[in-house]
Amino acid sequence: MIRCAIFDADGTLLDTMPMWEAITYEYPASLGVPVPEGLHRTMNRLSLEQCAALYRQMGVPGSIEKVVQDLGAWAFAGYRDRVSGKPCAGEFLRLLHGNGVHVAVATASQEGGVACALERCGMLPCVDFLITCTKLGKSKEHPDIFLRCAAEFDCKPGDSVVFEDSLYAIETAKRAGFPVVAVADSSSAHEAQAIQALADRYIQGYHELIRELLPPEGAAGAPCQG
Repeated sequence: MIRCAIFDADGTLLDTMPMWEAITYEYPASLGVPVPEGLHRTMNRLSLEQCAALYRQMGVPGSIEKVVQDLGAWAFAGYRDRVSGKPCAGEFLRLLHGNGVHVAVATASQEGGVACALERCGMLPCVDFLITCTKLGKSKEHPDIFLRCAAEFDCKPGDSVVFEDSLYAIETAKRAGFPVVAVADSSSAHEAQAIQALADRYIQGYHELIRELLPPEGAAGAPCQG
């Protein structure tokens, strides 16, 4: 029995990768600093503080604290105005929550922005716990954030499941003993083969799981949106 479901936010519950990819280049461009193509793939696995340090190495002016503050402002505006939920994500969270499964969100992104987007997309009422890599001081290259989510509900990796879209985070969760459902996302399409080989399940969307969990009459009808 699964007692705890741990979700990544970006690319897993929220369709944020187009926004983050744009900000990766829009922010330094606003300061006249050129950055290499493909930088968003590196930034995707870093905390805001790590992103700020990398930007400073590339010539972005200001302290790490100032760059983090700037990135936070750009990101919050993006979550507030540009981000939508992944199709059927809200319905799947409501299904889990309604059946007594604890729902946690483990994100490398800004807590306020993620919470704002989840609320606007109608998912926040189903989230029992939300924690960031920044709060823990470790990226998802370490298992701490997944273990912290499970511990919040007195759960172990074996009675939890992690939902992720990034190969490196899936590798981390698997090493820590968590079953992993990989969620397809355009940002990780270049890693899809490796993700499918490593994850316990690979889904194109949450409608696949909803169909399995609901009786036929409950799964029928118009496609879910959020």
